[in-house]
Amino acid sequence: MSDTYVEPPKPKRTWLWIILGVFAFLFVVGISMAAFTAYWVTSNMDFVETAAPEAAKSFDEVRAKFPGQRPLIEFQDGDRSQVTTNKADTPSPVRLTTLHIIAFDDGEGRMVKVDVPFWLLRLKSGPIAFSSYASGFNDERINLSVEDIERRGPGIVLDLAHPSEGRVLIWAE
Repeated sequence: MSDTYVEPPKPKRTWLWIILGVFAFLFVVGISMAAFTAYWVTSNMDFVETAAPEAAKSFDEVRAKFPGQRPLIEFQDGDRSQVTTNKADTPSPVRLTTLHIIAFDDGEGRMVKVDVPFWLLRLKSGPIAFSSYASGFNDERINLSVEDIERRGPGIVLDLAHPSEGRVLIWAE
């Protein structure tokens, strides 16, 4: 027998590789989500330089799709503080797929078109706050949810015009 000392084997540090692997995976997922979000936003937003008459024609074409229908959110005499919501009494049999938004800025002569899929809107809980998108708009008396829009079915959700600022039209299909 020999009296030589044999050093015990060092424990493997597999936990270190597992942690590094998890961080690398989360990093790749985060970068992928950021790239997908950028792609989605750029493919669903369209900026168009246009004059007021052409923009008005675009708004009129949309309104013509829903003749005689009052918007879901309606302003009395154009006053943003006097709001009426025309909610449906019975649910619509039509399943909505897209919420369309067009906005025209008079000052810049630019129109923006955005299409938001309803599956994305269905992820939102609680009412939709419009005041954060329209300056001077008081939505304290509006309690509008995605379910209210779906219950009403296809049609105009909001048609808001301000002479010196521009116009916003939101509709569901």
